[in-house]
Amino acid sequence: MDTGRGRHHLYQEIIMEIAPLLVVVYAGLAGLVVGWAMPRGRFLKAAQLRLFKGLHNFFADEEEYIAHKVQRIRKAAKKK
Repeated sequence: MDTGRGRHHLYQEIIMEIAPLLVVVYAGLAGLVVGWAMPRGRFLKAAQLRLFKGLHNFFADEEEYIAHKVQRIRKAAKKK
């Protein structure tokens, strides 16, 4: 008397083994699409320049902000 539990268990086992494989396949396909869409040549250079220019401006502004704070602290310390 087979109640079908053996077959159901087999299907569940197969699905549980296929799930990680599907995740790897989809992640690989997503990586391929992202890699294909990345800029190349002069467009890559232009994108890198914009990125590094933005980073430089951010850190330069932070440096000025910190220097301004230091000056305010020194003024407050002299007054006391």
